[in-house]
Amino acid sequence: MKKNLKQILATTFAGLLAFATLGASVPTIVNAAEESTESYKIFVAFGGDAAEENDWGLNYAGGEASEGITVTDGEIAVGETVKIGLEFANPVVNAWYFAPTMIAENVVDASFDVKVFIDGQEVAADLTKGDNWWYEETGDFDKTKAVRIAGGYNEWGTQYIAEPSNFTKIEFEITANSIQVGEAVVGDAVESTESYDMYLAFGGDVAEENDWGLNYAGGEASEGITATDAKIAVGETASVKLEFANPVVNAWYFAPFIVAENVVDASFDVKVLVDGQEVDVDMSAGDNWWYEATGDFDDKHAVRIAGGYNEWGAQYIAEPSGFTSLEFVVTANSIKVGTPAEEAKPVSAAGDVDLDCATPYHAYIGFQTPKYSFRNAFSEPNYGFGKPEFSQVTGWDADSNEVVLPGTFEDVEINGNGTYTVKVTGLEFPDGEFAEQEYMNLIFVSTDIPNTGAITISDFKLSIDGSEVSGIAPILNEESVDYIDMQIQNIWNDTIKTIGYYPVPMSEISITFTVSGFNVEGSPAPADVEIGTDEQASQMRTGLSTPAIIGIVVGAVVLIAIIVVVVILVTKKGKKD
Repeated sequence: MKKNLKQILATTFAGLLAFATLGASVPTIVNAAEESTESYKIFVAFGGDAAEENDWGLNYAGGEASEGITVTDGEIAVGETVKIGLEFANPVVNAWYFAPTMIAENVVDASFDVKVFIDGQEVAADLTKGDNWWYEETGDFDKTKAVRIAGGYNEWGTQYIAEPSNFTKIEFEITANSIQVGEAVVGDAVESTESYDMYLAFGGDVAEENDWGLNYAGGEASEGITATDAKIAVGETASVKLEFANPVVNAWYFAPFIVAENVVDASFDVKVLVDGQEVDVDMSAGDNWWYEATGDFDDKHAVRIAGGYNEWGAQYIAEPSGFTSLEFVVTANSIKVGTPAEEAKPVSAAGDVDLDCATPYHAYIGFQTPKYSFRNAFSEPNYGFGKPEFSQVTGWDADSNEVVLPGTFEDVEINGNGTYTVKVTGLEFPDGEFAEQEYMNLIFVSTDIPNTGAITISDFKLSIDGSEVSGIAPILNEESVDYIDMQIQNIWNDTIKTIGYYPVPMSEISITFTVSGFNVEGSPAPADVEIGTDEQASQMRTGLSTPAIIGIVVGAVVLIAIIVVVVILVTKKGKKD
C-alpha cells in the first residue's frame, strides 16, 4: 500500500520509528587498520520505474537484474580506477535511487573519487553533499558487506547529482584512493541477568489514511488501544500485545522493544500473531536487533527487535490490514551487556574551522509550524542550502503540494567573535496553522560553521513580534554531525519541548546570539548576498566525511537510516524506499 508521507514529515526528533531500518547501534572500537590489498566487486545499485510512476519495475543490486537492464560490474582495488554502469532497453521513467556499491567487509576508513555519466555525458557531482562512503544493506548483501559510495541519487536522501530522467545509460567512474580494513570488536561483555521491560511499539491510522491516530511507544497509548506489556530476561519467553477497539485502517510500523542499556550483542526468536493467527515471519529481512529511539526512550535505551513491519524499511511480515489484535511472542536467547567501547567522533564533513574567518561563515534562522510550514537547516540535503525552499517559507495546500508563504529571511555573515542577529519578517500563515497547537514545532539557528567543538554559540535571545520570550535554553543539535545547529524549541526533545509564552500566528521571529572561539573579532551585519546563490555557495567550506555506522536510506534518510539534522522528509506521493 502506497502512502503519502507529507503528513508525517518525521524529523529525527519526532519519536517515531525511523523510516529506514537502521543498523544495530552496537558500541564498537576498531583495532589498528591497514591498507587493503584485496580486489573487491563493485556495481551500480538501482531502483526505478520501467513503464509508469510507482511500478518499481527496474531493480539491480549485484544479483539478478530486472528485464531490460544490461549490467557492467567491475573489480576494484586501492589505486585502481574502474567504470561500472547500467544500460536500459527503454528510457527510465523515474530513478528512485542509484549508487555505486562495493562488496567489502571490515572497512573502517576509505576514500573514493567519483565521476558520473548519463547517456555518455559527464554530469556535475557534488561529493560534499554527504558521506564519501558508508555501509548500507543492499540487495542480498547486509550492512556488514555492502559499502555505498558517494555520487549517486536518493529521492528520500542525499542527492549528489541532480535527478535525471528519460536516460538509457548511467555510468560511474570510481577511483579507490584508500580502503583501510580492520576488525571491529566490542568491549568486555557478559550475559545479562536482568529482567527488562518489553512492549509493542505501533504507529498507524485510526479512521482514514494519514490521520496517524493510533500510536503506542511504551508510555500512554492512543484512545482505542489496549496495551499488554511484559518483562523478559535471558532464557525466557514473553508476549506483548495490542488490541484495537476498531479494525486498523493502516499500520505504518510496529515492532517489539525492550528497554535496556549497554547491550552489545543479543539474539531473539519471534512469533507474530494477527487476530490470534500466527503469520509467517522472515527473520532474515533485517537485523535481529538494534538500538533505535522511540517514544520517550532514546537510542541508548530502546532496543528494537526483529519481526515487525516498517512501511519505509524492513518488513519481516507481510503488511496486515483490518485487524484488531497484534501479538508478538519473543524468546530472549541471549542479551549480552558490557561497558561500551569508546567510539571515535566522526570526522566533520565540513573540515576544520578557519579560526581567522578568512572567508565569512553564515547563520540562518529556521522553524517548523504545527502544520509543517518550514524553513530547514542549512545542511539538510533535500530542502537545505541551495534548494529553492531554503530561500522561502514553504507551506502546503489541501492536496499536499508545496506553496510559498509570505516571509523574508535576514540571515547573517559570521566573520569573527561577536553578537549577531538572524530573523524572519513579514510572516503570514494560513488560517488554522496553529489551531491544534499554539506554538512552533521547531525554532533553531543553523550555521555552516564546522561542528568540531572549537566554536561556541551562546547567550541567545528570542523575540517574537518584538517581545522577548522567556525560559529559553538552547542546546546543540547532536544529530547535526557536520555543522553547528542550535535548537531553541523542539517539541520532540523533552529538554526544549516547552519554552516561555509567545503569540501565534506571528509576523516576525528574531534570534540574537553570541559567537566565540575565533581568533578575530567580528563586525556583525546582515548578510548582503541572496540566500542560496552561487555567490554565497562559493564561500562555503566543504570536505569529505568518515561516516558512523548507518544503514539509511535515507533513504534513507536516512531517512535513516536513517537518517540526522532537522529533516522534513517530504516525498512525491507514492514513493517508498
